[in-house]
Amino acid sequence: MSDIFSGIDDVSSKKELADMIREITLMKVAIDNIKNSYDVSDENALLRKIKKGSVQEHPAYEGYLSILHIRDYIAHYRLKIQNFMNEL
Repeated sequence: MSDIFSGIDDVSSKKELADMIREITLMKVAIDNIKNSYDVSDENALLRKIKKGSVQEHPAYEGYLSILHIRDYIAHYRLKIQNFMNEL
């Protein structure tokens, strides 16, 4: 596995990249926590459980929406990292 930090000499750039990676990691943990609390593999499985009535709509639907929002947030940060790396 290559070191994502290789070729980055500036300490502040390394810190900025590390912060973005950490943010993505924290968001993935947040998604996992929501999925684990409803014993589902993904947001679609959670939505199916809500529709079947296997879980209470509230707060499960908020969990579903949170996963969608967090996934968008992760996509934003991935693009931010890509742009950051292209600028180096």
